[in-house]
Amino acid sequence: MKKNYLTIIYFLFFSIASFAQKNQIKAAETEFNSGKFQQAIGILNSAEYLIFNAEASDQSEFYNLKAKVLTGLVEKNIEPTKNVALTVTAYQELIAAEKASGKFKYSVTALESIKKIKEDLLNSAIADAKAKRFSEGASKMHTIYLTNKRDTINLYYAASYYRDAKDYNQALKLYEELDVLKYSGKGLDYYAVNKQTNEEELFSSGASRDLSVKAGTHIKPRMQKSPSKKVEIYTNMAYMYLEKGDLDKSEKFNSKILEIDPKNPDSYLNLAYLKIDEKKAIMDQMSNLGTSASDMKIYDELIIKKDNLIKKAISYLEKGNAEIPKDQDISKLLLNLYRALDMTAEYNALKARI
Repeated sequence: MKKNYLTIIYFLFFSIASFAQKNQIKAAETEFNSGKFQQAIGILNSAEYLIFNAEASDQSEFYNLKAKVLTGLVEKNIEPTKNVALTVTAYQELIAAEKASGKFKYSVTALESIKKIKEDLLNSAIADAKAKRFSEGASKMHTIYLTNKRDTINLYYAASYYRDAKDYNQALKLYEELDVLKYSGKGLDYYAVNKQTNEEELFSSGASRDLSVKAGTHIKPRMQKSPSKKVEIYTNMAYMYLEKGDLDKSEKFNSKILEIDPKNPDSYLNLAYLKIDEKKAIMDQMSNLGTSASDMKIYDELIIKKDNLIKKAISYLEKGNAEIPKDQDISKLLLNLYRALDMTAEYNALKARI
């Protein structure tokens, strides 16, 4: 008897929940049809927790309406980048629900809508970059990446646009994510000419390019091998960390460059200059000391620290000189540092070689 009672309670609970879901969908639809998109999305967001245990058909109706409401918000220019991403997520939830049920009512339209949204967002981001609106373009490229995290090239472009906008905090955050993902960019690049602008565009994948060609918006498809972007990424990171005053991380990424390209002269020079900059800070400390016994003790300690930094700079430059003996910039700076530490034998040997 107790078991039957629990079954009745369970059935009543889900009957009531189902009734509430349908009522909420109807209420949101009424607001949507009246053009009250923010009220509609408020209703749907408050009711979303009910939809997880709903029938697949109700889930499909819910997410289809949610996508339409979000599209309305985008068209009204209400947080467009954020709501574009949420629209794609709603369509993806819809497709998942219909796939689970095996009943496909809106999936084809949803897939076409996702494709159109991403194409429009990409074209808008490219236009922003050309107009030097790098922050706006970066935000849009990052949104495209969030809709499909397998297309890491979009994360790369988002980071690059933030770098161009001099938003180093955001750029570094995305570059660090690329590093964790072990992104290199090495592979194939897919291109096609946009019929409307007559300009060649880069696509995130061959499938995406082929769909655009098939749709008739693009012509002249081609592909080419793309080299690794690791050195470029680490160079940007080293520079931005230097600009932010984080010398340790700047040193870390210059060292990473040399692991990939041991004949990169700029990284040897940058590493040496980082140590020289540290030396300047110590020199400032020394110049502020007095003549007391305690200050003179600190002074002697700082002299050792300063000389160790110059020796570290020399070690970087000597490695660079061994790898690239004909690089004049490395040789000249190395000669200056040999002279600073009275390393006469090393100075003369290098001077004779160059």
